[in-house]
Amino acid sequence: MTRPEQQNKLIHPAIPGHSLLNRWNKGERSACERLNKGVVIPEWNPSFQIAPDAKVFAIGSCFARNIEIELQKLGVHVTSANPFSDVMEVRTNLQLGLLNKYNPISIHQELAWAAGESSFPNNGFIDCNGKLSDPFLREQTPGGDLEKMKARRTALEDYFAQIYQADLVIITLGLTETWFDRLTKLAITEAPSPRLMKLYPQRFGFKQLYHPDCIKVLQSICALLKKYGKPNHKIILTVSPVALKRTFSGQDVVVANMMSKSTLRSAAGEIAAHIEEVDYFPSYEAVMMSDPLLVWQEDLRNVTEFIVNQIMNEFVQRYGLKAPQTKEQIQSNYHFLLQRRLALSKKNANLLGNILSEHSQQNPNLDFHKFGT
Repeated sequence: MTRPEQQNKLIHPAIPGHSLLNRWNKGERSACERLNKGVVIPEWNPSFQIAPDAKVFAIGSCFARNIEIELQKLGVHVTSANPFSDVMEVRTNLQLGLLNKYNPISIHQELAWAAGESSFPNNGFIDCNGKLSDPFLREQTPGGDLEKMKARRTALEDYFAQIYQADLVIITLGLTETWFDRLTKLAITEAPSPRLMKLYPQRFGFKQLYHPDCIKVLQSICALLKKYGKPNHKIILTVSPVALKRTFSGQDVVVANMMSKSTLRSAAGEIAAHIEEVDYFPSYEAVMMSDPLLVWQEDLRNVTEFIVNQIMNEFVQRYGLKAPQTKEQIQSNYHFLLQRRLALSKKNANLLGNILSEHSQQNPNLDFHKFGT
């Protein structure tokens, strides 16, 4: 069900049910025309505004780190961007994503521990050749003895508790493939390392989250934020465009990635439609529908700083957080576009040459030089 305030913005006032952006191929505001411009940031209708001095906390996948970096550049007060305890040894969070939470259950667990709704399990740490590791953090996080690990967990609870003092919470949903610890029955952050799997071959299990699972977890996350958060806090849900690094589903990773993102997108949209303080922010659609040459880094998995800047600049303006981007940022973006333009002709020529070569090898009896003459 669409909220009344959204209906007023989405629907043409004279024609009930008629969106101003409902056509793919006709008119200057059609999807086709917008797609041809290279950067496509879909229209969306914020149901609230955020004060320029608002505290913002981002949690979720690695895309949360991209958002933090751009918001900081735009002068937004991002409390999640600065882990404040030396005990945590995670001051490189923005670079290595040591606090990333890729699946929805991992997000919920950290918020429940930070709120005191549940406690970190006594058997949560795992002995790995004499050092304890925390499977609820990324594998790159340094291990240690019990005293050190408990101190870090206390610091982590303080860090994640900041979310309950935030005016705006941004949740980036990463993936539905979820590994869990059979001993604690809790979801771990990412797939266990080969080293852990070798040491404890029966300890870890795999679960694919489906739409009902995601809805249930997101409802619980929103309930925690409502119970312990600031009275007028707001929530933004979005889906990370960064693809799965590897799938454990047995499917082609391309199929598994589409399944994961589609499930999360559907769940996020449903939650935003039914919970008053929640909006869905179409950063996923902006990345996927914009020109790939402007969007993707060389690995075709991670996104460019350019596209994140474009998206977040629009975001802060729509929600009233900040004025448009600075002259320096505009100049930086212009240089990026020039570099991509220079690389474009060479890349396309190489691509076309490879395709022709492959077809020629597969069809040796055809003379491809005749075509186009």
